[in-house]
Amino acid sequence: MSLPGKTKLVARTIHNARASLTINAFGGALIDFHLRDSKINPLSFRFTEDQMPVNNKSGAPYQGHFLCLGRWGGPSVGEVKAGVPDHGHLANIMWTCSSTDEDQGTLNMHAESKLEGLKIDRTIQMDARLGLYLVTELVVNINPLGRLYNMVQHPTIAAPFLKNNMRIQCNASKGFHYKNYHDPEKNASNWPYGIEEDKTINDLRFCDRGVSSVFSFIVDEKSRLGWITAYSPDAKLLIGYLWLRQDYPWINLWKDWDKGNIRYCGLEFGTTGIHQPFMEILAQNKATVFNINTFQYIDAGERVHRRYLSFLAETPDDFGEIESVFIRDGSLFIRSHKSDLLMELTSEAIRNFDE
Repeated sequence: MSLPGKTKLVARTIHNARASLTINAFGGALIDFHLRDSKINPLSFRFTEDQMPVNNKSGAPYQGHFLCLGRWGGPSVGEVKAGVPDHGHLANIMWTCSSTDEDQGTLNMHAESKLEGLKIDRTIQMDARLGLYLVTELVVNINPLGRLYNMVQHPTIAAPFLKNNMRIQCNASKGFHYKNYHDPEKNASNWPYGIEEDKTINDLRFCDRGVSSVFSFIVDEKSRLGWITAYSPDAKLLIGYLWLRQDYPWINLWKDWDKGNIRYCGLEFGTTGIHQPFMEILAQNKATVFNINTFQYIDAGERVHRRYLSFLAETPDDFGEIESVFIRDGSLFIRSHKSDLLMELTSEAIRNFDE
């Protein structure tokens, strides 16, 4: 389906008997992931044109799960004048779908940005039976010079899945409020607690109170994998993401409130926890925070692979707080304090992810 102008929707859908995933080629965002029985789409988030930054209005809106590639947050003053949008140009332009095999649940797509000097090849593979898919992405520097860059996955949940009784869990450790990037170590807290601007301590697992803000945490240093989940007691649904910590060592939790109710919640994970242009990161001497890099370098012609899994599953009535998410013997385990929810991956998916 295609609509004219800035509301353009060029949809591609892959599915199995259990779940369906829709991707908008305009911006490359994953915009609908639902189980066929429930029809509830956690990725219903979408900004209007008025909500978009001025330098993004000519392109795709922020929606669903989009990719921030090149940068996370705003560009520098000079880059804005050159036409670079917030969160990277690749989330703002049309992607090409080179092949789709709905029977096999696979989609191949790619995009190239001369503004960023980067191109990306993405393959999405839906599990044969479950509400689960694997994304592999190859980033290539097409310029003759190396550059600093960041890559942040930006899945954002919204109503009707997101309500004030939503529960968030992840394997984060130390973190800080995004406005304290000048001195994150001095203003650090440990998950699940975040220190707001007014010094209020907020339990970030809950969504029943708070102010609009972003908290950035490093993934637990002892873990090989990073993970984040959002659980809806009303819908009895759990959505989650799993990735290699070496690919994405940061978790960025964005909560947006409107009239006392939570409106958006970003379950972000990526290569940085500082929401600033590179020149500001360098000026503040914040190339590392908590001994973890806050940006990456990609050399001329270099090729970088990253991957992640996403899952959506129904939960039992007594499903409690998430304790851990892990892979063992070809199966993905989501363990709560009260019960174990087991999802079995196909051998091909686990091989591709856990190689």
